[in-house]
Amino acid sequence: MQKLQRFGAAMFTPVLLFTFAGIMTAICILMTNEQIFGSMAAPGTNWYGVWQTLQAGAFTVFNIIPLLFVVGLPIGLAKQAPGRAAMEAVVIYASWNYMINAILTNWGTAFGSRLCQNGDCR
Repeated sequence: MQKLQRFGAAMFTPVLLFTFAGIMTAICILMTNEQIFGSMAAPGTNWYGVWQTLQAGAFTVFNIIPLLFVVGLPIGLAKQAPGRAAMEAVVIYASWNYMINAILTNWGTAFGSRLCQNGDCR
């Protein structure tokens, strides 16, 4: 039971970041709604630009969810050298992503995938 609680605590740490990011994202979406704020919230206005910028910052947490767990779990679970465990996890995660990218670049059509980058589809 203690191991399960330890794992739950390690999983909970990255999840704590979701609250603030979610609230900020919701506020930013609300502030750029033209039905509520009228033409002031139209794309191209300074009002819209400021809130879109804040939304991009707030949404960062959701864009990097996998990385947060890759770093957070080893820190929470490692009994010794949590920093080293987190760094190793990031290297493994990055290596996996680059390998999957190479597989899809070279043999993507065999998997029913077309990898497009800057208009160059393979």
